[in-house]
Amino acid sequence: MIGAVPHLGAILLVVGGMACLGLGAGWLVDGASRLALRLGVAPMIVGLTVVGFGTSMPEFSVSVLAAARGSRGLSLGNAIGSNIMNLLLVLGVAAVIRPINVRGDGEAEPDRTLLRDLLLGLLPAGIIIVVVLARGGIGRPAAAVLVAVFAGFVWLSVRAARRTRGEPVAVRGSVLANTALTVLGIGLLVGGAELMVRGGVTLARAAGISETVIGLTLVAFGTSLPELATSVAAAVKAEPEISVGNVLGSNVFNLGLVVGTAFLIRPGAVPMFVVRQDVPFLVAATVLVGGFVLRDGRISRLEGGGMLLAFVGYMAFLAMRGAGG
Repeated sequence: MIGAVPHLGAILLVVGGMACLGLGAGWLVDGASRLALRLGVAPMIVGLTVVGFGTSMPEFSVSVLAAARGSRGLSLGNAIGSNIMNLLLVLGVAAVIRPINVRGDGEAEPDRTLLRDLLLGLLPAGIIIVVVLARGGIGRPAAAVLVAVFAGFVWLSVRAARRTRGEPVAVRGSVLANTALTVLGIGLLVGGAELMVRGGVTLARAAGISETVIGLTLVAFGTSLPELATSVAAAVKAEPEISVGNVLGSNVFNLGLVVGTAFLIRPGAVPMFVVRQDVPFLVAATVLVGGFVLRDGRISRLEGGGMLLAFVGYMAFLAMRGAGG
């Protein structure tokens, strides 16, 4: 009975985290979409910045803390695993619930914006592959470049927000009230993810799962839950641009700011198999999703189902690799 108490506590943390995620996702999408309409800012830009960065705070806190404690594999694995889950699981589930249309009125500008953001998501991955294969790890100069890529993304997003500003639309609630709703939603998402990760890691370690596998799977899944909850809520509320913007913004945040900051704090070697196997898979997933969106400006239910199958295949690969190692 005494030995079962820690496990019961871990289960309660997971359940409490799920409740916080569900409530926080709804508040965040409601607040952010109302702000976009009231301020005349395109929902895609809100998804790329406020929603994308807010839902990525769990990755930031977990990866930076792991790096500070010397767990570089957990830090990098969390960021890479979260991005793969964002692209295949999060967008896949959102597309199955409601096909995602992001092209809008059919003009070329949305396509150029999507292409730019997809390329900015690939750039940090390419930098990580080249640097680690050449040097065996990530030093402070390379980490600073990753942070600079993130800063460039923020600058381009802000500039796009100014360029795409339209006429404000009357919506329920004041700017202050909807800002508060958005901030509260982000807070619940971050707190809920923290509870999920703490409870899940405790259960995983009790089952004898290695730290590297925990980083690529359980921790990555836990820190991706805000993106999943937010994108599903956005799909249900017919805000597809927030779903896509949330994932694209989160992915640049994870590889640029999260990995960059983590290795600025503690540079060093990382597990080579992550760079040789997981990062290339992330690049392939980015190209796959980008191809779907850029082809006709949408992700259909069939394509979303294919993305989920690819995610299941990746999870099976990780399970076999973990069993073999």
